[in-house]
Amino acid sequence: MKQLYFLLILTFLICCSPKKESPQTIEEVKAKDDQPITPKKAKEIDYDVSQWKEISEEDGAILDIRYATDNNFTKKQIYPCGRCFLRPELATRVLALQKDISERYGMSLKLLDCYRPRPAQQKLWDIVPDPRYVTSPEKGSMHNRGLAVDITLVDKDGVEMEMGTPYDFFGPEAYTTNTDLPAEVLKNRKILSKMMEIHGLKGIRTEWWHFSLKTVQAPLDDWEWPCDI
Repeated sequence: MKQLYFLLILTFLICCSPKKESPQTIEEVKAKDDQPITPKKAKEIDYDVSQWKEISEEDGAILDIRYATDNNFTKKQIYPCGRCFLRPELATRVLALQKDISERYGMSLKLLDCYRPRPAQQKLWDIVPDPRYVTSPEKGSMHNRGLAVDITLVDKDGVEMEMGTPYDFFGPEAYTTNTDLPAEVLKNRKILSKMMEIHGLKGIRTEWWHFSLKTVQAPLDDWEWPCDI
């Protein structure tokens, strides 16, 4: 009877004991280690990097490309999608400017317009054929060369700083020579223009938001960026 009881206990222990995994051979471990690690898919470069550099929100600035929406003075969408391309020389300065203004003032840039293809310039001209407000496509603008940016400033929470007028406001209130403005507006405009000048960009009298790099030459361009990403 004792022997039968002993056999039952032994059988139970054998059946219920957890199975140990068989040790891996050196060949199995090596094969496992040699399995390739799939890297994260890098962002596809879909433009000529020798001619252009794209600025995205990953660079710290905020993008609000107005002509990719109907929130602009024409009330029509001009670009099929909002991306910011600049000639590399200008893009490098804008990125340095973003870092500099963040460190000095705790502010960031909001990019409102960058490179503008001449077909888009033609659309603007077709809607508003007035050289006081839109440069004709034949003459072309610094935007069409990829050497101009339209910019404003935002605080640490992404709220636009007060500049006195909206973007693309046509009137003396937007002139950089106008000093009949609240002190806060004049201070913000001064910060913007001062930082632009430090990084080699020049403004124009009639638009507080427009700055260009005039020390570099580039041709008028018709290239249109893709939107399928």
